[in-house]
Amino acid sequence: MQLIVRNKWVSFRGSSYVKDINGKDVMKVKGKFWTWTRKKFVQDLEGNTKYIVRNKFWTFFVSKAFIIDATNNERTLVRKKFFSLHDHYDLKTEKGNITFRGNFLGFDYHISLNGKEIGHVSRKISLRDSFVLDLDDDQDPYFFVALLIAMDNITDQEAQSY
Repeated sequence: MQLIVRNKWVSFRGSSYVKDINGKDVMKVKGKFWTWTRKKFVQDLEGNTKYIVRNKFWTFFVSKAFIIDATNNERTLVRKKFFSLHDHYDLKTEKGNITFRGNFLGFDYHISLNGKEIGHVSRKISLRDSFVLDLDDDQDPYFFVALLIAMDNITDQEAQSY
């Protein structure tokens, strides 16, 4: 399955569109108007929250983000690898170890689950953040969109701290 995740042109809350390759809406990403932790909600089209993404409030050297499910249980902690020549994320989840291994500029990621490649993310160069998520059909698209939003939150937080 291929999904396009793109920030809205005008959004005071950091909301995004999630569409399939044909341009049809698939899910929503809603942000809060004002929050220290960049809290965002990954929802189905009816507005039911599937996952909550929020950055860790206090960070020392490594930015982190939490993914929380709809029942308010923490599902995973997303953190960038501290020393890496490439943009690299390692996650421990209930499914196993998920790795996002990016190129030097962070525009292209290969997604692996327990060492087996299951997807790919391409960042598109534009005035607003835009990603194409290509994922095996047996994976949870809501969870991987939440992971992508968490990575984007971390990148945005790091860019503002310099």
